[in-house]
Amino acid sequence: MNSTKFILKLFFLIVPFIILSLVLHDGGSGGSIGGGGYDLSGLVYGLLLFAVVIIWLIWMLISYSISKNATDKKLHLKLLLIGLTALVAAWFITPRMF
Repeated sequence: MNSTKFILKLFFLIVPFIILSLVLHDGGSGGSIGGGGYDLSGLVYGLLLFAVVIIWLIWMLISYSISKNATDKKLHLKLLLIGLTALVAAWFITPRMF
């Protein structure tokens, strides 16, 4: 049961992370966001990537703090560490923003 719970919660991070990363690195094939000759799509999708990771980290932190048994705490601690790794990866994926 814990492995399915782990994988299910991990999918809530991995799927949006992959989609937003691919959108960020998809150059100028899509329409731009913004007006007046400025393309804000990198900024918007980058901020959305950070928002998804941070919301997921808050969710895992709350889940860790309300977990009752040791196995659930260990599961959520692993997910927290994976989320922190995703946050660092998001920093390197979106260098154009900063």
